[in-house]
Amino acid sequence: MTGSVALIYSTFGSAEEARRVALSLLQEKLVACANHFAPVVSQYEFQGKLHEEQEFPALLKTSTEMVGPAMSRLSILHSFDTPAILHWVVDAADPDYEKWLLGQVRN
Repeated sequence: MTGSVALIYSTFGSAEEARRVALSLLQEKLVACANHFAPVVSQYEFQGKLHEEQEFPALLKTSTEMVGPAMSRLSILHSFDTPAILHWVVDAADPDYEKWLLGQVRN
């Protein structure tokens, strides 16, 4: 069991935005890795209106210590008024991967 690896999930309005934001977070050492997924169709209600939009999800890997700073920075960089920024702690990770990941983010 580990409590030191964490995941942050968010969706973006374009693949380019997802890559740009992830690159900033990587360069700032707030995350160690970003996985980008194929576009998804998101359906939701916002400000009293139903929406159906194509969005571009990204999974960002970081340490539990960097979750707060990474989420705060992600919120600033994100173009959405109310972005989905979700976090969860990883219960278990390969020890070698965990060591690498923790070495990539700020202490």
